[in-house]
Amino acid sequence: MKLKWSSIFIVFSFLLFLSSFVAATHVQADEIIGNGIKSDVDTNKSWTIKFNKELNKSTVNESNFVVKDESGQTVPISLTIGSDNKSVIVSPKTQYGCGKGYSLTINNVKSVTGKQLANSEKMEFLTKSSSKNSAYTVCIDAAHGGYDPGNISASGLKEKDIDLAVALKVGKVLENNGVKVVYTRTSDSVSWNKDNDLKTRFDIANKANADYFISIRCNTYPEKPTAKGTETYYRDSDDIAQKLAQAVQGEFISKTGSTDRGVKSGLSQHEILRGTKGNAIMVELGFMSNVEESSLLSTNDFQNKSANGIAGGILKSLSLVNKNVNISSVSNISASVDQGGAYDLPISVSAAMSDGSTKKVPISWNSKKANTSSAGTYTYEGTVPGYSKVIKLMLTVAGKPVPVPSPSTDSGTIVCIDPGHGRGKDTGATGINGLQEDDVTLSVGLKVGKILENHGIKVVYTRTTDERSIPMDVTTSLQKRCDVSNNANAKYFVCIHCNSFDSESALGTETLVNQDNPEAAKLAQAIQSSIVNEVGTYNRGLKDGNWLYVVKNTRASAVLTELGFLTNPSDAQKLSSDEYRQKFAQAIADGILQCVGK
Repeated sequence: MKLKWSSIFIVFSFLLFLSSFVAATHVQADEIIGNGIKSDVDTNKSWTIKFNKELNKSTVNESNFVVKDESGQTVPISLTIGSDNKSVIVSPKTQYGCGKGYSLTINNVKSVTGKQLANSEKMEFLTKSSSKNSAYTVCIDAAHGGYDPGNISASGLKEKDIDLAVALKVGKVLENNGVKVVYTRTSDSVSWNKDNDLKTRFDIANKANADYFISIRCNTYPEKPTAKGTETYYRDSDDIAQKLAQAVQGEFISKTGSTDRGVKSGLSQHEILRGTKGNAIMVELGFMSNVEESSLLSTNDFQNKSANGIAGGILKSLSLVNKNVNISSVSNISASVDQGGAYDLPISVSAAMSDGSTKKVPISWNSKKANTSSAGTYTYEGTVPGYSKVIKLMLTVAGKPVPVPSPSTDSGTIVCIDPGHGRGKDTGATGINGLQEDDVTLSVGLKVGKILENHGIKVVYTRTTDERSIPMDVTTSLQKRCDVSNNANAKYFVCIHCNSFDSESALGTETLVNQDNPEAAKLAQAIQSSIVNEVGTYNRGLKDGNWLYVVKNTRASAVLTELGFLTNPSDAQKLSSDEYRQKFAQAIADGILQCVGK
């Protein structure tokens, strides 16, 4: 009899233990599995399942933890084991749909001692409805496509494929949250006219009356293969776009852990931000030129996290949209320029809004650039997204004055002026308030040349316009600059650049030169001293420039002057001012004139 009761006690104890193991399986915060349907659940909800025993980690997998939607399709999830080894966090890899039903089932989980969950556990839940989001339309632009592969990694990965994959995932999350989504493309089989690529995208967004336009792209920087991280550009003078960009960038970094390259104004260098009525931003996911990052960009996990980050930022920003304010009027424009001078058609204009405010809005013209080669009056027509009337710009080109040579100069001297960057994707550094290096160097370079020409000096230029639309790698561009100088048999080659640095405290002017070349060193010192004395910048002195491509490959005495730091408030204020650009130009020209004929 004693043996019988002992056996009964052992069996009872085992059953009690097994019951305890099962009963202790529950969802955190009293969300008990099997206890009814959980309603009004967030679309990014993570469930924490707690057990009373340490778990056998090999049994914590997507075969034993399964989430299905109301149509029976399995939903991708991620599983994280808690530090106590007794809990599992179940999270969706992409957000659940709004107002949708789901089930979470747990099977075959074992403890470290081999004990198995006796019965499967199941919980059902219903996500929140989002009918309020149905009032918003977002256009998702997967950049490139078809004939245009975009940037290509060293392994042959094409940017257009990454852009499309992430764009579709972003759209899916937004649709699951009740937002109306339109896409500029949903496949790679696009046959747009290359010259009308952007217009086609803009038309899709504007015809849908999209509130937001989100362009998804990847970066590249072959000259610095270690460059990495994510950055988001917004349309200048657009407060809503800036806030949208900040929200998207913040959510993206939070979800992916990518290096945060910040939020930047980009209207001047990115035409994709100019053509839509809706507030426009552009997300650069990462760098194709970085081997490690390009490999990461191709993974489904990173693409899912990227999509959740971008969509999360958009959803947080929907309330910023003001559908009741429209453009009331935009005035025509008039401007004047000297013959042969530089004039850039404006990329934004002031508009009177229906609420009485004034706002900068983007504008597109019927010509890429203004022609100033001949005197006369020219009319250009522009269109503003969301405004039906055509805007006219009347440009008066004044006749070019006849140069009066200075008797003290050598009229046989040829000087090559090289405004740095400005070709293809090489726009140089970006500074405070979106100040772009290639814009500054071109403006100053043309002014330097004009001063020299008025003193009887023959000037040749490596470029006289913005050439960003011309596809060209950096090395080819540098060699073409050297060719201009060498073919003209120039005596001096003066390359104009701007500096930048991670810290805004860096400031001042420096000039790079091969100091083993006495004539080049004299020219560099003359230019450096002139800028410091006439413009008032901090003197960083002469630097070794023997390593520069243009120094090594031009027959002329070559120097490269860094006017100042685009990332320093004081320098940037000067470099963005036309008055100070003229001072920089005069100082450089004075330095050159000191050396001519001596």
